[in-house]
Amino acid sequence: MMQQRKPNISRFRSWWQNTSKALNAVIVTPLVVLLRIMVPWLRSWWQNTSKKRKIAQIIVLVVVVGLIVSFIGGYFFNWTWTGFGPYTPPTSGLQRGKTLYDWLQLAIIPVALAFGVWWLNRLQQKRDQQLADQRAQTERETAEKRADTERDIALDNQQEAALKEYLDKMSALLLENDLSKPVELEKVRKIGRVRTLTALRRLDGERKAIVLQFLYESGLIDKSMSVVDLTGADLSKTNLSHANLRGADLRAAILRGATLGGANLSEANLSKTDLWGADFNGALGGFIDLSTIGGEKILVFDSYDSGIEANLRGANLSEAILYGSNATTEQLAQAKSLQGATMPDGTKHA
Repeated sequence: MMQQRKPNISRFRSWWQNTSKALNAVIVTPLVVLLRIMVPWLRSWWQNTSKKRKIAQIIVLVVVVGLIVSFIGGYFFNWTWTGFGPYTPPTSGLQRGKTLYDWLQLAIIPVALAFGVWWLNRLQQKRDQQLADQRAQTERETAEKRADTERDIALDNQQEAALKEYLDKMSALLLENDLSKPVELEKVRKIGRVRTLTALRRLDGERKAIVLQFLYESGLIDKSMSVVDLTGADLSKTNLSHANLRGADLRAAILRGATLGGANLSEANLSKTDLWGADFNGALGGFIDLSTIGGEKILVFDSYDSGIEANLRGANLSEAILYGSNATTEQLAQAKSLQGATMPDGTKHA
């Protein structure tokens, strides 16, 4: 007669009792370590997960735990209703009832289909969200560009209005006062300097050049009789390319980063002028001041010249700051004075 099969629970208990302590440690220790790792993770998950996701994940966890318990119960405790234990044929001619395992087999296809539909919907929502984010980003960038353009236009209009106001007021000041009279000359000097310094702080490089040319053409910055003192005037980054400033009084003015290629600065007073990083050779093509013959300036247009040097013939550059500029040795050799000037390489001229 065939020996009756020992119940699963008895076989499990016997195996556990006969297993060495070392094997017990190998099995139990990882479980303890895993538990210690899982507890902080579960606490963090519970704090950072939304309520809806908590409910969904708890349901999934309960189902998984239930299946594990059913498997253990069916295999080790012979819970026949689970269908996970040894197969027991029906004792009668009737078909045995459906077990949990049978129902799981029936439900696996619908569950898989439902999961697939949910996953596809999730992917579609993710793509839609990405498209919406990209659209919003594009709209933000467009709005920022539009705002920057409007800001630039508004700033340009403000500077244009400031330049027009300056020219109008200075023109009226010159028309209302006789510079041959000491009292009125002193009035023009004071008001002209204040208005000029104020206007230059509000203008860009192109408009600063217009102010400077206006002062020069009006005879207000001629070194023989300077009316408007430009000491400390902010003329940085001014575009003076090809400007005629021969004999101008630019003492102690700030011309940092100014473009001077092709400018005529011959006999100008640039004493103590800050020319840090100024470009003396940056103009491409244009008018070149070749020489003065019979009192008339000879200008030749040369569009093939790779770089036009500023004319410094006879200019006073004593104590000027030329550090970082590209003034050449040949240009500086034409200057009337370089005493105490800071040269392009940072050295002091004796």
